[in-house]
Amino acid sequence: MSIDLAQALETDERIAGHLDRVTFSDLPPRTIEATKASVLDTLACMLAGSSSQDVAAIGGLVAETGGRPTSTVIQGGGVKVPPAQAVLVNGAMVHQFDFDDTHDLGICHPSSATLPAALATAEATGASGRDLLTAVALGNDLVCRVALAIDGGLIDYPWFRAPVVGLFGATAATAKLLGASADQHREALGLTLPLISCTRASLHHGGSSVRSIRDGLIYRNGVLAAELAMRGVLGDKAVFEGPHGFYPVFFRGEYDRNKLLDRLGETYEAERISLKPWPSRRTLHRTITAVLDLMAEHALTFERIESVDVLIGDINRPWCQPVSTGMVPRHRIDLLNNLPFAVGAAIRFGDVRLPVFLDPALADEVVLTAVPKVHWIDLGRGEGTAITEPGHVRVTTTSGVVHEAQSDIPLGNPSRPMTMDQLRRKFIDCAANAVRPIERSRAETIADMVTRLETASNIETLMHLLA
Repeated sequence: MSIDLAQALETDERIAGHLDRVTFSDLPPRTIEATKASVLDTLACMLAGSSSQDVAAIGGLVAETGGRPTSTVIQGGGVKVPPAQAVLVNGAMVHQFDFDDTHDLGICHPSSATLPAALATAEATGASGRDLLTAVALGNDLVCRVALAIDGGLIDYPWFRAPVVGLFGATAATAKLLGASADQHREALGLTLPLISCTRASLHHGGSSVRSIRDGLIYRNGVLAAELAMRGVLGDKAVFEGPHGFYPVFFRGEYDRNKLLDRLGETYEAERISLKPWPSRRTLHRTITAVLDLMAEHALTFERIESVDVLIGDINRPWCQPVSTGMVPRHRIDLLNNLPFAVGAAIRFGDVRLPVFLDPALADEVVLTAVPKVHWIDLGRGEGTAITEPGHVRVTTTSGVVHEAQSDIPLGNPSRPMTMDQLRRKFIDCAANAVRPIERSRAETIADMVTRLETASNIETLMHLLA
């Protein structure tokens, strides 16, 4: 692999200069609206994840360490800690139910990376709603571009893609809110490189908390990198493309530079971020979409369904594992990544709702009564690509009628988006299941504040309502 060092240094300069230059007024209206939707959606995920035992343990540790009381621990009862510590707790909440937004082509969770860091920093610095939205939009765009440039699929490398690419967004959002210059942005990205980690080990060894708390573990480093750069600490050079840079080291140099840099500052990937209607890994959403579409089209109930055949390939094969009773709450992350369970929940309840991953009785009911109706047919490589495959299902009724459907675009994708009503219902549902349940009227107030976030002079009131 030939490395052009001058080109690699130019890439750093272009990205850093872009992060420095862009202001709120430069963002297209669609980018602003998409970013507000991602903010509301990610706050919903944080509230839902606040009830986790692991989050409680992290929150207890952070409270004991003390420090400047500048940034709110969400659902922490008013506890405030330094920004990086707040990110450790709040970030650990986001992925508890694999409910966080995603870029379907880049395969990353952009707002999980940027929002915890941006909220903590914006509150600590007294930043406005416009400042927050600008930082999140820029950070999300960078996360998606870094991910989109990677060649190959999720299983082709030993890293969890989302946190590995996401750390750049956490750093960028933090540095933007700290008022970084182009030079400081460049150094912050250089300090990000040695802080990147997150192997796929927890996929292969059951019982790990890492899958669900990884965002807190990783993204607090974005605050560290940005804060150090603002104090004059120098970072690595040729961050993305250099001989020891991101793509050569983490992805064998298999990337497309054009996808990283083309139309930088002209188009924003924030507009192409998908929101998740169901708490499950995104690769299952096409199948869930196909099943629920068939049920709606033919008015199918659980009692009328004899069996469901799911046609799978390389992408969904790893998620067709046996399940057992008693997996909620401690092993719910495994259910969130299980295709037969997701399909079982869909046919049993006509939806895949948050309570099925919270209530042991509901989860066990799906395992005992619905999962036995779900079968998978392995097509080998299947009909998809290196990163995704369609949701292809056949539903057989008790009267012997077979209905078949294939979904290439899952609900929540910008080509088939969730409505604002659906997003607000998700937020209200997650808020009601927070560790300190938020009543509907207060949840509606929070949602209203986010929809007009650009008018807020600071985010103090919003964070108070989330505490």
